[in-house]
Order: sequence, then C-alpha cells, then structure tokens
Amino acid sequence: MQHTILIVDDDQAVGISLSLVFKQAGLTPVTVAGPQQALDWLEHNQADCVIQDMNFSLQTTGDEGLALLKDIKASYPNLPVILITAWGSIDLAVQGVKLGAADFVSKPWNNQALLQSVRTAIQVREHSNQNPPTSLSSAPTPATNSERRAALDNQFDFGQIIGESDQILDVLTTLSRIVATDASVLILGESGTGKELIAEAIHQNSLRKDSP
Repeated sequence: MQHTILIVDDDQAVGISLSLVFKQAGLTPVTVAGPQQALDWLEHNQADCVIQDMNFSLQTTGDEGLALLKDIKASYPNLPVILITAWGSIDLAVQGVKLGAADFVSKPWNNQALLQSVRTAIQVREHSNQNPPTSLSSAPTPATNSERRAALDNQFDFGQIIGESDQILDVLTTLSRIVATDASVLILGESGTGKELIAEAIHQNSLRKDSP
C-alpha cells in the first residue's frame, strides 16, 4: 500500500526537495504552505505521516510549529508528526516530543535518515492500530490494575518487571505497542529505576529475541 506524506512548509524549495525524496521512495507526497492549509487538507483527506516545519513567518521560536502540532494531535492523535526545522535546539525538540511528535529533524536533513524516521513512525502506528493491547481492548471497563497487568502478561513476556502501579502499567502498555517494530527507543530514568530491565523486555518481545 502506498503511504501519503503531508509536507507542511512555507519554503517551496523544501517542499519540492522533500517531495522528490518521498516519490523516489515509493511514497505519495502532498505539500501545503502553512498550518491552516494543513488542517484544511487533513479535514478532507487522510495522511499516514506529517512532516511539518516549525516556523511559518519571520520568527524562529518554533511556537508556530508547536501550535500546529497541538492542533493536529488534538484532532488526529494517532497520526505521526515529524518536526523539521533549520532553527533546531534540544529544548525545542523536547517540547515537541512531549506534545506527541514522532521525531525531530534538523535542516539540512539526511535523506536516508528521514526516510527511516518516516517508515518507523508509520510502522509503529500501523502496528498499534492492528494490535491494540489486550489491556485496552478486551479487559472489563473500568479494569483494575491487576486485571490490566494480567492482560499484558498474557500477551507479552514482561515477567522480569514487577509492579502494578499506574506508572508501570503505562510503561508496559507503551512497550506493547513498539516491541514488534524496528523503532529506535530512548529509555530515560535515574540510576536504579530499571532501564536495563526495560531494554531486556523490549528485546525479549521483539522479532529479534533469538538474536544478539
């Protein structure tokens, strides 16, 4: 199936360049110049991934891009959005990821890295849509934490991770959505919080569990 990529950038040259990259990769690019055009297009069409700039005027704060990201995620929470900007910063990237961005890319971009990011974002979305966690799909509502944990353990090998707190269950639910994909995973946490156990759980439930 051919996937549609919505490109949101007011720089026509960027739109043309990205379109060429995606066409050569067998994807279907659509370009629009700004936030309102993007929202209007999404209202009547379906995209598999959005590549959006962070600035659409002379300002370079990224606020316009974050505002568009919020609007897209509010209406289409499962639609992956990749942010791209020439005015990148760690702080801006963190803000974007907290708001639900799938990735953050700086201009000039690397074509292969960008394509991999797009493919991974689409793969994660499709896997989540096709395989919703049992804890969300079939458990009684409202489910107790014990029921949610049991449902996850019936589907996945999370035996090395102990606990039924809301936070632990949120982490395990996230893992259940990504373990069958090739997504890169960044695990953050203070010393002693179990980052290595999470890494092992991802590997143990992945398609490469019998490999290094």
